[in-house]
Amino acid sequence: MIVTSSILGVIIAASLLLTMNLEMAQGEQAAPGSVFKLARASIPIDIPLAKGYENGNEIFFIATDASDEKIAQQATNLLGFKVNFSPLLSQTPESALSQAFAFTNGVPGKGPFGFQIPVLSAKPGDPGYSPLLQVNTVTWKNGSSVKELKSVQEIIGAEKNGSLTVNKTGIVVNHPAIKWQGGEMKIRADKNITDDSTYGPAQVLKIDTNKMLVTMVAHRGFGPDGRTIYYIVADATPEMPATMMGITSVPFDEKLVGTPVAVDLFQFKNGINGTGPMGFQAGIGAANPTDKNYSPMWKISFNEWKDPSKATILENLDDVVAMQKSGMITITPA
Repeated sequence: MIVTSSILGVIIAASLLLTMNLEMAQGEQAAPGSVFKLARASIPIDIPLAKGYENGNEIFFIATDASDEKIAQQATNLLGFKVNFSPLLSQTPESALSQAFAFTNGVPGKGPFGFQIPVLSAKPGDPGYSPLLQVNTVTWKNGSSVKELKSVQEIIGAEKNGSLTVNKTGIVVNHPAIKWQGGEMKIRADKNITDDSTYGPAQVLKIDTNKMLVTMVAHRGFGPDGRTIYYIVADATPEMPATMMGITSVPFDEKLVGTPVAVDLFQFKNGINGTGPMGFQAGIGAANPTDKNYSPMWKISFNEWKDPSKATILENLDDVVAMQKSGMITITPA
């Protein structure tokens, strides 16, 4: 199973605790039926929306990650929200990418370069949709009759008649769609988020296109070194877990299996009851946002205790490796 996420923990956890101190000592055996509850296990977070066009219609999305450091910083400054630098995204197979067209001149507007808003090639439900977009820059030629373009077809037409040029940059951004023509991400009915809130059945609390904000649920987990992370989830493949979590099903994500772009996230299938998506302890990710191997695309594996009565709290990747080597847990791809 591949899940599109974005770690927000560097921002959020910085104002809390970056390292967790557990009352239960590492390695101490847990009694059957033990419960490990993290404080602030799930919290609401407001994320700025960005707007583009898709096939002539408005589409609203969030900008969370970019393969280019300059673009990540530019988006951070534009939105007032941290966009992670993820160089691994540049290794995404082109067949797994949607396309984004950003204008470097022409009609002034709220696009990334100060001109019209970008044009995207697909929306959720389309065969070619992915939250991962290859950035193409669009530049009007001198003397051309400049106008706002709202579809890929219009851009291709203008390129063919010599009005503009399109440059494929090789930059990849993570822009999960939130609301589009004829649809939107599922909205959670229960808006009261507590430590006892379930992982599903939806990840969005509110979409406000007037204020250009989406309120999502951020989930608490462990980074590879045991530090606290908070993350959101936007889409997944296959369809069944996507439906369970209330997120967008993206078959294109399957093309990331076996590539460096998909990094490990370990969730727990049994053991100590807790705030993870399966009802057990919180998951452990393989990279923090500042790590060179960080990617928002997570390859999910399940940790399963051979004897759940001997389960302990695992906080980091070293714990996972040690328990696997000792034969205490098995790890199975989702």
